[in-house]
Amino acid sequence: MNQLSPAKEEELLRYLDGELDADQRTNLENEVQQSDAVKTRLDELRVVQSYLKNQASFQHPSRTFTQKVMSQLDAQPATSLFTPGKGLLLLVGIIIASGISLTLLSNGVFDQTTTSFVVDATPIKNKWIQDTSFSIPFNGKLLVNIILFLNLGLALVLLDRTILRPLFQKRTSLDF
Repeated sequence: MNQLSPAKEEELLRYLDGELDADQRTNLENEVQQSDAVKTRLDELRVVQSYLKNQASFQHPSRTFTQKVMSQLDAQPATSLFTPGKGLLLLVGIIIASGISLTLLSNGVFDQTTTSFVVDATPIKNKWIQDTSFSIPFNGKLLVNIILFLNLGLALVLLDRTILRPLFQKRTSLDF
């Protein structure tokens, strides 16, 4: 494929934009009719130009954009959804998750890859209920890993929302 020179590319773009005088436009139109490479490139540039013109309408903001932005400069930033009270609830969640994982650890969940809880439902036996104890099999390591990751996630959210974010908001308000 023949590459056109940068000067020829520029001339084609200026032709599409209507910036050539009559003599230059006539010379270029003659060249387009004589050369398939120039004609192909001009067609490609027309497609690109029409696409960009269609897309340009999405690039312009509304007429009141500047006014809206300027009126919001003095507005207070949105407050955090996490207050210290909600942070305390998250801390309780972390403590509960830690307690569950410690309970599972003390019951020997890490001793085997799969284990089961034996549930002794009631000491009442009658003719319809013969066996009151049953077991629930589950993958203990997976359960403990999920609980530990949940615990870590809660801790990071607690740290970010209730400690770090208010700290940095206070620091940025002091800088101004």
